[in-house]
Amino acid sequence: MIKVEDLGEVVYGGAVTVSEWWDSKRIEEGKLASKDVLKKTSFYTYLGVGLIATLMSVMGWMPRYRVWAEKVSTGFFYDIPRFAYNMSKTLSAEGGSRGGSTAVKQAQRVMKERAQLGSGTPAARSYQPEFKKTVVW
Repeated sequence: MIKVEDLGEVVYGGAVTVSEWWDSKRIEEGKLASKDVLKKTSFYTYLGVGLIATLMSVMGWMPRYRVWAEKVSTGFFYDIPRFAYNMSKTLSAEGGSRGGSTAVKQAQRVMKERAQLGSGTPAARSYQPEFKKTVVW
């Protein structure tokens, strides 16, 4: 039987997942660089809530919410490997170069828009006038 306290892990995991989705959306839009760890909402959602719940559980703070804190701190500990992997990927050289992919995506989007509008001159060139002028002996 699922108790209300069991939803703490689900809500915590959902909050972290939604904040990561929102951060990736902001990175794609160019509002946030992938290397700006301290500006990411998911960083604070994961560490802030998880560390506070863990400290509450370990130190015995607010015993009324002990069951909730233990569930959230369990989710916090289970998610440490994923968090460490994402942090290493973000802070590595590859993570820094990924920030440029936003500019590439934006340039590709602009090129597609221009192609759809039909603006500019066609890239293909006809050599037919030069062939007509050429005289073969």
